[in-house]
Amino acid sequence: MNWGFPTVLFALWLVPLAGFLVVRAHFKRRHTATQFVDQAMVARLMPAFNTARTWVKAILLMAALTLLIIAVARPRYGFYFEEMSGRGVDVFVLLDVSRSMLAEDVKPNRLERAKSDILDLLPKLDGDRVGLIAFAGAPVVQVPLTTDQGFFKLMLDEVDVNSAPKGGTLIGDAIRKAMESMETRADRDQAIVLITDGGDQDSFPQEAADQAAQRGIRIITVGLGDIGEGARIPKRGSDGGIGFVQHEGQEVWSKMDDGLLKDIAEKTLGAYIPAQTLSYDLGQIYDDQLAKLTQGEINTEKRKRFHEQYQLFGVLGLLLLLIEMSIPAYRRTPVETAEVVT
Repeated sequence: MNWGFPTVLFALWLVPLAGFLVVRAHFKRRHTATQFVDQAMVARLMPAFNTARTWVKAILLMAALTLLIIAVARPRYGFYFEEMSGRGVDVFVLLDVSRSMLAEDVKPNRLERAKSDILDLLPKLDGDRVGLIAFAGAPVVQVPLTTDQGFFKLMLDEVDVNSAPKGGTLIGDAIRKAMESMETRADRDQAIVLITDGGDQDSFPQEAADQAAQRGIRIITVGLGDIGEGARIPKRGSDGGIGFVQHEGQEVWSKMDDGLLKDIAEKTLGAYIPAQTLSYDLGQIYDDQLAKLTQGEINTEKRKRFHEQYQLFGVLGLLLLLIEMSIPAYRRTPVETAEVVT
């Protein structure tokens, strides 16, 4: 048997506790009644204390709780095979986390905008393997290739300018890191989505793009930031105040450099997206490029799926609970009934 939420089963310890409390309450009420009146008067003035009835209600309640807890844990047994279609693509997202990505010419800033765009991309990668590399002066694999988009989103949310160990922007190193992390496979197409504000510090990105082209890896480049005036780079001071990055006494203005990004895309037969400060749909753009990348070929495979069985446990649990609630806790005595009629 397989469980959807196995940790819920820890709540089963509540079942005997509930039964104990029901029986304990019954005996406590009976004991309390005998403290104030004689046993003979208890029979005349109060409902009959039927211990057997209490045990029946307790057993029904425990059984109902057990079934309902099992239902919430989503039991699965009995399996079938479902045919899944996938495009067989490995995609690495290279995200620039250098300090210039904090510039606010794109709201709220370039980095947060890039992360939001990546979230828009993920639905287009359903069934594909996707990985994440954060880079600045050095690339770091945040997420190896995986189909677990939940884990990918969790790691993406934690990415910031401290995710790379060194400052700077080395696009070539990031591309080479992605190629190292993707084994060469004839049965899977491979692509890289590079999101940056451009600029490079002698990491030979054109040469890296040539190597990617030789392996048939297409690179889609996305350029974020104002290409004209640029924007200053925020920096928090030691006193907690917000200032701007300076170089030789002058504030640094970061402009988006699109020349390099165009060159990388052209070398790999990919696509260049001059997002700049405008809104765009990265998911749709990627999907359009992917149609060319895969040349319409679809890979299919059968995956083992389990039948959901929680419905049966849920219905039985609710039924037992209704039966337990319909049984009165006490049976009125014939003497008391006669007195009421009189």
